[in-house]
Amino acid sequence: MAHPYLVMIMQNKRLVIFGYSGSIHIKKWAKSLAERGYHVRVISLDGDDIDGVDVIRFKRIGKLSYFIHAANASKAALEFKPDIVHVHYAGGYGIWGVKTKFHPLVLSVWGSDVETLPKSFFYRPFIRAILSQADKITATSNSLIQSTLKIQNDVLHKTTTIPFGVPIPEASYDFTDLKKPSAIYMKHLETIYAPDILIKATVIVVEKFQNFRLTICGDGSLKNSLQQLVQKLHLENHITFTGYIDNKKVYELIRKHHFMVMPSLKEGFGVAAVEAFACCRPVVATNVGGIPEIVTSGQNGFMVDPNNVEQLANAMMKMISDKEMMIEMGRNGYEVAKQKFDWKKCVDQMVDVYQSF
Repeated sequence: MAHPYLVMIMQNKRLVIFGYSGSIHIKKWAKSLAERGYHVRVISLDGDDIDGVDVIRFKRIGKLSYFIHAANASKAALEFKPDIVHVHYAGGYGIWGVKTKFHPLVLSVWGSDVETLPKSFFYRPFIRAILSQADKITATSNSLIQSTLKIQNDVLHKTTTIPFGVPIPEASYDFTDLKKPSAIYMKHLETIYAPDILIKATVIVVEKFQNFRLTICGDGSLKNSLQQLVQKLHLENHITFTGYIDNKKVYELIRKHHFMVMPSLKEGFGVAAVEAFACCRPVVATNVGGIPEIVTSGQNGFMVDPNNVEQLANAMMKMISDKEMMIEMGRNGYEVAKQKFDWKKCVDQMVDVYQSF
């Protein structure tokens, strides 16, 4: 919590956030900044209500929804008489930010908005426009900063890295039943996160460790095909699908496993790895995007090449084979999370950006 004097200074500050109010990330930012004394209005396309925060939602009515609602979204923002407008995601919500012509304007890039969308001739001009108009640009990793500079190389002076932190609980190094090794996957079931590669790697792992168990959390378009793949490979006794997991239960579930696996093909930041570290669990992950800024191979986990079944399986088996090493890596990961990714410190950094205007 901010110092009482700072809260007194900020209590009259009015903040508009353009972002999807159904996102756990937007909810955390909005609620935390409201707790710091800001009057917050979130303007969203669809989404949810947020306790303690004024939310205005526009209904999605097709692919052009951001353009259709741009004028009304801008009006809703300016009527709030904001001191700061903060755009989360340079793509769709960036269009609304440009429309306001408001300053000071903060932009947070999220990943696909600066890595995938700019390949579209349709979106690229709007993304360049919001990058130019923004007074400050934040990203969760240095990797995303570099992706941003590839689009607009003259914005480095106004960029800053603010990771998406997590609450850091008291350290708990206890592992439940080390004789039955287990791992957890906590991402959407989509091609970009490569859950199919993980399932194929598990075939190799169970040949050596027949009591190994993998829990796959999340939902997505690949769910049915992944379940069919598990049946085809006769892994029903080794792999469990949980479906969507409420964010409040994430830590509890992570602690029931020995390590996390993230076989992603792309990853802007990798908050799941930070959540694993917060629970004193090491991570096996691919060397992509922002992951190397979190996972140090050999210290708090292992990194492997993306889309490489054999490397992934070998790293998992190495983790299982040396229990003392696995516990030590979990300790190291916890210290990284505590020092670099404490959520309160991340909110402090964002408040510093706001206070710079």
